[in-house]
Amino acid sequence: MASSSLSKTSEETFEYICTACANDDLIKEALKYCVECQQYCCKDCLTSHRRISSLQGHSFLDNSSVKSQGQPRTLPAFPTKQCSKHVGKILDMYCENHDVVCCYACAAEDHKSCKDIVSVSDNIDRLYNMTDTTKATSELNDTIDTMTQLQTDTDTRLHQLQESKVTAIKAVSDFRIEMEKFLKKLKEVSIKEIEEEYKKLEAEILEERKRYEDFIDDLKTLKQLFSQASRNIAQQFVCSKLSENKCTSIRYQQNRESLNFAEVKFTPSDDLKSSIEKMVHLGEASAISSKTYNVYKATKICDMMVGMKEDKFPDNWTLGSCIVDDTVIFTDYLHNKLKRFDISSSSLVDSCEVPEGPRGICTVGYKEVAVACNHKVQFVSVHDKLTLMRCIKMDHWCYGLAHSNNKLYITDEYMSLYLHDMSGNLLKTVTNSDDDGRQPLFKSSNHITVNDKSGRVFVGDSKKGLVCFNAQCDYIETITDPDVRPNGVCVDGYGNVIIANSRINTIVQCGRDGQKHSIIVNKNIEAPQCVCVHYDLRKMFVGYESSNTVEVYNLTWKQARLDIA
Repeated sequence: MASSSLSKTSEETFEYICTACANDDLIKEALKYCVECQQYCCKDCLTSHRRISSLQGHSFLDNSSVKSQGQPRTLPAFPTKQCSKHVGKILDMYCENHDVVCCYACAAEDHKSCKDIVSVSDNIDRLYNMTDTTKATSELNDTIDTMTQLQTDTDTRLHQLQESKVTAIKAVSDFRIEMEKFLKKLKEVSIKEIEEEYKKLEAEILEERKRYEDFIDDLKTLKQLFSQASRNIAQQFVCSKLSENKCTSIRYQQNRESLNFAEVKFTPSDDLKSSIEKMVHLGEASAISSKTYNVYKATKICDMMVGMKEDKFPDNWTLGSCIVDDTVIFTDYLHNKLKRFDISSSSLVDSCEVPEGPRGICTVGYKEVAVACNHKVQFVSVHDKLTLMRCIKMDHWCYGLAHSNNKLYITDEYMSLYLHDMSGNLLKTVTNSDDDGRQPLFKSSNHITVNDKSGRVFVGDSKKGLVCFNAQCDYIETITDPDVRPNGVCVDGYGNVIIANSRINTIVQCGRDGQKHSIIVNKNIEAPQCVCVHYDLRKMFVGYESSNTVEVYNLTWKQARLDIA
């Protein structure tokens, strides 16, 4: 047996070598593989693992469990990520039915009814695809960039919040100064009123004083006459009578006057005082939260050719569309076909014929869609190939089609909305307004979509607007904005409602409640019939009547803010 430790210059090799020792220019035979460290370990490194507490919980594989694939010094193709639900379990299983990786415990608990569960290590050559890895890495990088931008936006919002606090505090001080100016003005008015009242009383007192002064002058004049008439008894008699009459007149007038105490008094306003005493602050302090939503900017990137060589007519009538994984499926009304395209390459994957008049289309389960075909709903498998499955006959026309919670929502392009179970049993018919029971809700009930984010059902009516219901088809409201006159409607992964206006030739983004946010396409577009969005890939597809192409748009977005007190 070869030595278990060699220098790098030795020609002796082992099937597996210790990764850590190789970094120190030593070649030692590896006995096991550490899943957590993703390294081969020799006997000594295994001993270190057992001695160091932070390494004691690591999992080891025997060399016989590891496929070297002829590359002894490379890491084995064995998963190392532990399950977040089951401690110590490795995500080494893959459920092909649900396209998820899981551990043995998850497989036993959550996927026991699934038929296609395989070991990742045993099937890695079949499962691994470099294109998928590159795509996943690119998507991961894009998501990191998006989250980084959102983090930056959060920092900006925090800075704005701090600035708003400073502004609010300054507003309090400014308001106090404003109130002080107001009180100063009230003070000046009150002082002026006091001055006016004072002048009135002052004038009365001065007038009274002048009268007393005149009395004194008259009395002094009589007194002087008395003195001058000391030797004239006749004159003294006259002066005596004049004096008696004058004094009597003065006393009589004095008795008639009420000598009131004069003062100017200020009485504070009880209303103002009471109002101020009741106040606990100078004004309301309120928090404004910011509801954010994605505002799209749509940039056209290409025209996807949807015509096929075997098509009988030169044009297609693309009246419906939906997303399944990374493909988009269109209904070709004119040729009674479904056509599925790969989104990345814009190439045709496959097609199939369906009963006449295919219009609306929606997903109804894992790799299964339903198509509205005149008086039928046709179910189609979308696994490797488009394959017709069961078909349900209806007693009414079928145009728009949506699915949620094992219910089918169907419009007839006229005046009605129908709710069916998955067996086709009619559960409810809606035609009239719930307000008066007479007014029709629709004039042209076109495409329909269900928004699971808000629990609303939206029916596009190109003449009336966007008609909103709850999941039980109870009428809520009609959005009558002139820009919201939809034929095609869909919901993206965030809950935004995207509508195609065939009457005014625009694509409009609405919120989860159906209220308009922005017009995202309004140039070089004519009578769009359907629209669908792949939210993860940020692609939008717009279909038309009498056209051999579907327009493809790139969607970029920024956060907009709607202030809510």
